[in-house]
Amino acid sequence: MDKVIEIANRAVADYGFRQAVLYGADEIARRWELTQDERSVLEGPVLERLGALPIPVQPEHIPGEQAQIADLIRSAARP
Repeated sequence: MDKVIEIANRAVADYGFRQAVLYGADEIARRWELTQDERSVLEGPVLERLGALPIPVQPEHIPGEQAQIADLIRSAARP
């Protein structure tokens, strides 16, 4: 799930990339060569969380948001 965390971290910090992920998750998954499990996490809980973020995320809040999404991804990846 490291690739999904990397994608999410970048999407939190970069609003333009977040838009690319939100509206082109299939393309992002293909370009980053995500597995089906990684794709499911990206297209499910990650997109939901990214869609709820403020525009833009204030710089002082970026590390906290990234940590929360990383925890969400790790939790979603557990069987």
